[in-house]
Amino acid sequence: MDPNLYQAASQLSPDEGRVARLYALAVSPGEASGLESHVRKGLWVVAALLLGCGLIFWVAANWQEQSRMFRLGLIQGALLVSVLTACLWPRVRPAALFCATLVLGGLLAFVGQTYQTGADAWQLFAVWAALALIWVALSRSDWLWLLWVLIAATGIAMWTGRFDLWDGLSDGPDSQTQALLNMALWLLLAVVPALVSQISVLRVQGGMGWWSHRVALGCALAGWTGLGVMQVLAGYDGHISVPVLMVAALLIGGALWLSLKGRFQHFVCICLATLAVNALVLALVGRWVAQDIGVESFLIFGLIAMGCLGLSVRWLMGVQRSLRAQEVAP
Repeated sequence: MDPNLYQAASQLSPDEGRVARLYALAVSPGEASGLESHVRKGLWVVAALLLGCGLIFWVAANWQEQSRMFRLGLIQGALLVSVLTACLWPRVRPAALFCATLVLGGLLAFVGQTYQTGADAWQLFAVWAALALIWVALSRSDWLWLLWVLIAATGIAMWTGRFDLWDGLSDGPDSQTQALLNMALWLLLAVVPALVSQISVLRVQGGMGWWSHRVALGCALAGWTGLGVMQVLAGYDGHISVPVLMVAALLIGGALWLSLKGRFQHFVCICLATLAVNALVLALVGRWVAQDIGVESFLIFGLIAMGCLGLSVRWLMGVQRSLRAQEVAP
C-alpha cells in the first residue's frame, strides 16, 4: 500500500468519489514500468564485468608463461573486440564500452609497467579518463559516466598524493595555492554530470545521470571536507588558512543549496552535503576544545556532536516529508 496516497485519501470527505479512486491507487500493485529494459541492461553490464574479470584472472594465472608481445596483443585484442562490438551491436553498446573502458586501463597499466615510462600514477588515470572520454560521452549511458567519474576522481586523489587523512594531518596541510587548485579540480568533476545533462548530443536517458551525479558530488564533498578539516586541525603554529577554509565552506554550502532547490534537488545529495557540513563544523569545534585538554573538553565535544547529529536528522526528516509532499501534490 502506498502510504502517501492513503494519507491523502484520509484527508478528503468520505462523500467524495475521489476517496475510492485514491484508495484503489494506494492498494493497487501497479506495473513495473520499463523493468524489462532495466533488467536487460543490468545483465549486459554484469556480463561485461564477468568477461573483463575472466580475462584478468586468466591473464594473472598464465602471465609468467606468456611472452611480452603475446600479453600486449591479448590486451589490445580485447580492447579492439569490445570497441567493434559496441560499433556493430548497438543493443549491447553500453556493456561493450564498459568492458572497453576497463581493458583500456589495463592496457595503460601494462605499458607503463613493462616499458617503465616513469610517469606518476595520477598521470595514468588522467590519460585513462581522457582517452575513454570520447566513447563515454557518445554512449549517453549513466553507468559509463559513473565509471568515468570514479577514474577521474582517483586521478585527482592521486595527484594530491594523499589517500589517508592521517597522513595529511601528520605532514601538515597543503599550501594555499595547491589546496585552492585541488578544490577547483573537485568542482570541475562535480559539475560534469550537470554539464552533460545540458548538451542534447551527450544527454543520458532521462535527462540527468543521477548515479554519476551522486558519485561526483560525493567525491567532491569528500575532497572539500578533507581539505577543510586538514586546514583546521593541522594548521602550522595554530594558524588557519582562512581563504581555503572559506572556499571549502562556500563550496559545501553551495552544494547543499543546489541540492535543495531547482532541477538538482535530490535527497541523497542533501544527505551527503549535510554530512560534509557536520564534519567541518565538528572539526572547528574539536580545534576549539582541544586548546584545553581534559575530561570536560571531551564531554563538551561529545554533547555538541550529539546535538549536531540530532538537529541534522530532524531537519533531514522534515526535508524528506516536504519532498514527498511535492511529489504527491500533482
